[in-house]
Order: sequence, then C-alpha cells, then structure tokens
Amino acid sequence: MNNKSNLFLATLLLATLMIQAQTETSDSRFYIKVNAGYGLITPGSYKLVSTSNAGGASGNTSLSKQGLGSGVRASAGVGVIISDFLNIGADVEYLSGATLKSNASYLPPSGYSYVSNQQISYTSLSITPHVIFKALSKPDYLIYNKLGILLNLPMDLKKTQKDESENAAVPYSYTADISGTYKVPLTVGLNVALGVQFRLTDKLRGYAEIFGNYLVLSPTNYDETSAVVLNGAPDKYETHTKYIKNGETSYTSNGNTNNSVETVSGHTFNMNTLGINIGIAYRF
Repeated sequence: MNNKSNLFLATLLLATLMIQAQTETSDSRFYIKVNAGYGLITPGSYKLVSTSNAGGASGNTSLSKQGLGSGVRASAGVGVIISDFLNIGADVEYLSGATLKSNASYLPPSGYSYVSNQQISYTSLSITPHVIFKALSKPDYLIYNKLGILLNLPMDLKKTQKDESENAAVPYSYTADISGTYKVPLTVGLNVALGVQFRLTDKLRGYAEIFGNYLVLSPTNYDETSAVVLNGAPDKYETHTKYIKNGETSYTSNGNTNNSVETVSGHTFNMNTLGINIGIAYRF
C-alpha cells in the first residue's frame, strides 16, 4: 500500500512538473508587440509633377521632397518563437501618409498670370505576415532580419487642385477647383527590416529597426469633379476613368460634354519607403 501510494504521489508530481514545464515553454513562445515609426525617405516613389511654364516664360515651382510612403506609422503584432533562430508573426500597420504638394506660379508685372496648387492625401492599413531570422542571439540582446509579405488593404488617394489664371489685357479670367479620388485595390508588396532587440525585464523587450517597403499601387478607377468659372460664368465637369491592363480603350461623353466616361491603359504609383520603427514586445 505504501509503495503504491509513493508511486502514485511520484507519478502525480512528475505529471504536475511536466504540465508546468510544458505550460511555461508554451507560454514563453508567444509574444505581442506595438511600435511607432516614420518613413524617412521614399526612393523611386511617386511625386506630383508641376510646371511653371506659361507661354514659354519662366516662373516658380515647388514640390514635396518626399513621395508616397512617407509619414507617421503605428502598428501592433503577434508572433511565436519557433526556435532559437526563427520567429514567425504578423503585424497590422496604420500609415498616416504625408501630404504630397505641388505649387507653381507665373506672376509677371502685367499680362497673363497663372497659379496652380495640387495636393494628394491618403492613409493606408496593411497586414504583414513575416519571418524573423535571428542573426546574432545573446542573453541581453539579439540582432535580427525580417522578411514579410506586405498586404496593403484597399485605399484612396485623394487629389485636390486649384488653378487660377487671368489676363487683364484680353480680358480673361479662369479658376478651377478640382477634386478627385483614385481607388486602389488590395496590393501585395514586400517588407524587409534589420533590427536589434534588447531585454528590459524577463518578459518585456524593447527593439528598434530599419525597415524598407516595396509597393506598386495600380488604381482601378479615378473620379474627378471640376468646378470652373470662366470669365465670370460658372460650370461643372465630371470625369470617370477606368484603368485596364488589357482590352479596348474608349471615351464617351454620354451626350453631355460636361460628363465623360473613359477607359484607358493602367496607371501605377510606386509607394516605396525606408524608415525606422521603435517598439516594445511582451512575451507571455
């Protein structure tokens, strides 16, 4: 009876220790993280184009230094530690894109003058499943590489433009307030990063990384409305553009020159980014 009791207690103790060890091992494998970052440079990204040329004369022009992809970022993610050298996870990131701006003017002392201001504003939400390779692992820190598939969810690029021109000698005056929206579907790109993670507590880690994104946006549609005033007479124009990769292009005005529908070949916007992220991770 004594041996059976001892065997039972030993078995129970061993089972308890095994369950506890498995729980601790399992718990220690999972982590959540949050970070904030900024897209510092945008190599090869789309920028607005402006011109200050008016009848062959010169003027002034200015453009945003950065293209699509620059701006403040915030993300949260989950991950699991597969081994001492490999993690897998997924991040959800919100980007508040820096507004693209273009300003052009031709303002001589007399005669014809022209001013044009354009802006494109946008936000985006993306999901990035990724793999993390630990290049160097020490008790208090590790250096890692990250490779992910960037899934940029459907988004809008919102364009506004105001044009003004006049010539007192004719006389002639023209103003146009233009607003348009590019509809961009789900887009797949690439995300890479090089970072360092350091221990704060037993379960809390801090990290910093340099990241790079490669993304090519291909809008499916562009809708534009223009409120025009020509020599004091107001008018309104609407243009609906559909972008296709293959097929026949077309243009119709539906019997009304102020409302046109057209199908044209595809249009793309590069949205590449190099930037930094700083965040914390908590291991269960």
